[in-house]
Order: sequence, then C-alpha cells, then structure tokens
Amino acid sequence: MANVIGLDFGNCYSFPCFISEIDLSKGRIGGIVHDLLPNGRNDGIPSVFFYSNKVQLNQNSKPLPWCCEDAVRTAAKPQKNRVRTLKRHLGEKLVLDDRTFTYDEAITQVIQHCIRSANKVLKAGYLTETNLVSIAYPATYTNAQKTRLIELVEKATLENGEHLKVFGTIAEPAAAALDYLAEFAKSSAETTVLTYDLGGGTFDLGLVAAYPKGRQNASGHTYYYDIINTDGINDLGGTEFDEVMYQILLKKFGAVRKLSQGEKNILKTLSESTKIELSNNQEVYPEIYNADTGEYDEITVTRAEFEEAARPLLMRTIIKTQEMLKNHQNQRPEAILLTGGASQMPMVLNEMEKAFPEYRGKIIYYRPSRAIAYGAARYGTSEENSNPSTGSVIVQRTMYDLGIRFFEKDETEILYIDTYIKKGTEIPCQTEYRSSYTRSLQQRYSTFEVYEAKGDNPNKYKIDTDYTNIMAVKLDHGTPVPKGTESMTRLGIDALGRLTIEAYDVKNPNQKLKSSYTLKNLSSEKSSGG
Repeated sequence: MANVIGLDFGNCYSFPCFISEIDLSKGRIGGIVHDLLPNGRNDGIPSVFFYSNKVQLNQNSKPLPWCCEDAVRTAAKPQKNRVRTLKRHLGEKLVLDDRTFTYDEAITQVIQHCIRSANKVLKAGYLTETNLVSIAYPATYTNAQKTRLIELVEKATLENGEHLKVFGTIAEPAAAALDYLAEFAKSSAETTVLTYDLGGGTFDLGLVAAYPKGRQNASGHTYYYDIINTDGINDLGGTEFDEVMYQILLKKFGAVRKLSQGEKNILKTLSESTKIELSNNQEVYPEIYNADTGEYDEITVTRAEFEEAARPLLMRTIIKTQEMLKNHQNQRPEAILLTGGASQMPMVLNEMEKAFPEYRGKIIYYRPSRAIAYGAARYGTSEENSNPSTGSVIVQRTMYDLGIRFFEKDETEILYIDTYIKKGTEIPCQTEYRSSYTRSLQQRYSTFEVYEAKGDNPNKYKIDTDYTNIMAVKLDHGTPVPKGTESMTRLGIDALGRLTIEAYDVKNPNQKLKSSYTLKNLSSEKSSGG
C-alpha cells in the first residue's frame, strides 16, 4: 500500500505524519505513527504567511512572500505582517503593504511547504516519498469549505512538480477520537468517545464510536468506526483567549505609562506566552522594556483574573458540549477527550468536570498537539479494498440538510428550499433526479443555488436565517430553450466530502448539461459575523 501523509493543517501550527508497519489482517487503522517534522520543529510547523516591502533581501535570501519557518524568523518584520488563522478566511483577499494576496494562495503555499518538508523526512528516514495526503478539516466546515480546501491542497506540488492528491478527508475531532480508539480501545466491546478540541482558531466536537466486531452498512461493507456527529464553533479558539489576555495586559501596562504602537505590538506576542505560563503558575510577572528609563516595567497577572475574564468564551464551548450530549442520549460516550493546544488551560478541565460531574475521572487530556494529525494518518490507511471485511471502513455522514432553492410551482415569487440530502446521510451518497422548469422565454442558462442548513429542523421558507448559500451552479442548455423546459437534477457527495450536481434536459436524456460552479460563503469569519 502506498504511504499517505496525514496532515493537521492548523490555524497556528501544522503537523504531518504517516503510518507504517500495517497488519491488514488486524484492520488498516492499526500500525505505528511517525512524525514527519523537520529538525527543531517538535512543536509543529508554523502555519504563518508573511510579506513586507520593507524587508531587505540579499543574494542568499528566499524570494518573498515567506511562509512557515521563514515567516517567523527574525528578518520577518514587521510582526503585524505575519498572518495566521488562514483557514478561517477561505476566499478572502489579503493586503500586506503594497501587495494583494488571497488567503487561498497563502493556504496552498503553507500546505505545500508542510508536505515537501514531510517528504524530505520520509525520504531520509524511510527511503520513500508520496504525493498522497489525508487532511483534517474543522467540524464546522460546510461542504463548500471542504471542497475548496481539497482544491487548495491539490494545487500544491512536490519538488518534482507532481501535484498533491487528497486521499481522504476527516473532521478534526473525529480524527483525534479515531487515534484514541486505535491506541486504547483494544477490547471487543463497542466504545464511544467525545472529542472536545479547542485549537488555535476553532472549537470542534466529535462523537465517534468503535465497533471491534464490525457492522454492516447500507452498501454491505463492514465498518468498524462511525463518526456519529460533529459540531463546533468556527470563530472561537486559542486566538480569542489570547485576545482576552492582551486586553488585560493593555489595561495594566497602560495604567503604568502611555504605550507606543510598537509596544502594543509586543503585548500581542506577550499575551500568548503569558497565557501559557499561567497554566503552570497561579500568577506571572510579564514585563516590557521602557526606553525612557532603561529598565523593564513589570506587572502581575493572576490565573484567577484571566479565568474570570475568559469564562464567557469557555462557557460557549461548555454549552455546545451539553447540546451534543443532549442530542445523543442513547449514544453516551465512555470518555471525553480534551485535545488542541488551548484545551491545556487548567480552567478547561475544571469547568468541564463541574458541568459534567458524571464524567469526573473520565475527562482525559489526549495528545493535545498530535491527535488530529495521527488520526488523519490512520484514516489515510483505511480505504476499502477488495475484501472490505478485513479493512477498517470509516462511516462519515452529512452534518446538516442540503438542498436547492426553488420558486413555488404556482409561479409566485415565494422561494423555498427543496431538501435533496438529509442530515446524517452516509457519504458517499447520490440522490435521485428531481425535475425543475425554466421560467423565462428562450432561456439558455439555468442557475441553481445550493444551500446547507445551519442547524436541525430548518424552516424551508426561512432561507436567510436557517440556511447558508454554499454553491451556485450554472447549467448550459446549449441553445436557448422555451419557457417550461424540464430539467432533471441531482446532488451527490463523494467520499472526500465534495459536493457535485448533475443535470440533463428531459428532451435529451442521454446528454448531460454542461455546468460550472461557484463556491460561496467560504470565510468562517464572515459567516459567523466575526
């Protein structure tokens, strides 16, 4: 079997790895996980993009823009031009000094660097290399966002120019849960775990079950892992907790003296390190240099005051976790896994044990930095083969309803969503064809707007509040057609989570209509009001 690199493309750091020594008779999700990090990057590869017209390049310098390790070295100044949380901003533009970039090209550049670096380690240590990638994505991603992420990965290349190929995709919290189950669920009993993943840029939940004896799915294949549900908050992560600390530092140092803009920028960096220090201390003493006195100004920050200020953020995650457990009362997890760098704040475990006393002693810190990457690598080994009963097939389902916007048949201007794919549908999937009719005289093109529900039980008429427009598909009939011409359309989702639409003209059923699509509402920041 070809090697597959599992990648946790994080908002702050990224981790590539792969699985070796797989015994197919024991299930393809087994094997030993190996980090593929470059020397000196045990904490991960920085997911950072940088450009500035103020940098003085010499003959040995890499051309700008820089990414990853180059984007955080001393020469990458000003620091405000170091851009993080890239995957929150799919489809957005990015202006740095005198140049305009897109977040999409920054994402491709960072992922390309990560996989090329991983292949250097793979080649040196294991005498092999690969262009196959299994990538984890935030649980809150829509099908449009997953589709765009796959496109951006596959734009990246290896050193020899070969394009990357996405082999598998998996929700981040589900990846962490699968890694835990593969490592620790050795018994024959069915086991369910809930992952609480508080990362640098998003909060994700995943409810995952392991079936060591296997179950049969609708296609007759045996599966051993089931992603029951995923959920999360797309605008909440360690970055927001850093901002809470920044406001504390700004207020306290501002009470000592007036701060310059440069000093405020220093506090941005200091806020993260101060937050981390408080995980091991009840109080810390951050300081900044005072050029007027030649000495350092020092303040005191206590864990208690930080936790009080950050508690509203944390409670948003607690409430979301309560909702997940309430909605799956017949699938109660045996354990709750805390993963993601920000989950290591002591307040997380304390508040979780208060909120879920029945899980006291069963709330576990689990590989905060690596669980997602390891789970993605394990998923990359688990595709079905010619004998599915010996493989570890993983069942994934749609998170919310998917449908197309139509006018009521009485030709009024009333719009509604016709649901094609229901929440919880096992993927890959494909619907039956449904009919629709052109509304204009001599109409050559038909446009279909695809929507994804924002939650359970959406009202099909409340499109603006209950749905997100994720795709616009333009169909070409070839020539202008009369009003009332009937077309048949269906939606499908492939094994990677990519959404597709197929259509044909009823008068020419053997000829598929040409189509082009535009993905919409890709930015998590904009869709969440951030």
